[in-house]
Amino acid sequence: MLRFANRVPTSGPSLAALGIVERSAAGAHASLLATGWAEIGYGYHGSVHAHPDHPDVIVRLARKADGFGDYAALLRKGFRGSNGPHAPRVHDLSVSRCGALMTVGARLTNPRPDTWWLAYAHAVLADHPGVAMDEGVRQRFKAEWPAYEPFVNHPSFDGIREDFRASWPGYEAYVATLRAVSPRALDPNVGNVLVGQDGSPVVNDPLCDDGYGLWRSPLSRLIARIANALRRLADGPSARGPATA
Repeated sequence: MLRFANRVPTSGPSLAALGIVERSAAGAHASLLATGWAEIGYGYHGSVHAHPDHPDVIVRLARKADGFGDYAALLRKGFRGSNGPHAPRVHDLSVSRCGALMTVGARLTNPRPDTWWLAYAHAVLADHPGVAMDEGVRQRFKAEWPAYEPFVNHPSFDGIREDFRASWPGYEAYVATLRAVSPRALDPNVGNVLVGQDGSPVVNDPLCDDGYGLWRSPLSRLIARIANALRRLADGPSARGPATA
């Protein structure tokens, strides 16, 4: 197994402490189910699992290392707010030789659809100052919350905006710092804000699915970049040439 390069001690349980041995893309999902880790959610590349004996944590499996690995790497490295109430707690992370990503994290809950601050918390993620909003993002936002526009200073958030900032004064600063340190733009998916144990909004999985590789060591990232460049060179003219009739 390849271990997370920026590993730091945490108070939470590790994969080994939870008895999770199988971590491959091919066998990990079935192994988790067989050992009582029921699937409670799923996404493009993998699934989220919970166990009745460990109610405070979840195990997340991605069949290929994705954007959550980058997020976990940024959290482990540390930035302003990364230890605060709006960041998830990642206790352990492992990447297998075949590229499957498995993490242990603190359990969060889905907000109720009528949570008063939910649309605004997503608007902070979607509204990037100085950058034109993608129309697809706007339409998805409107479909989920038809009473609101996905812009934090829009009149539809009058009252909610002020109450939210009074309740969680660090949330917008956290998102701004995350946006600055992220290798790519944030993903304003409507499932990317969950609720922490203290009731605060938590930015759960805000980076794009195609992992940038921040969980790797600098050397392994350099080797991967060189290998990709050599592969493109080898494919070169033959790969770009017109197909024969």
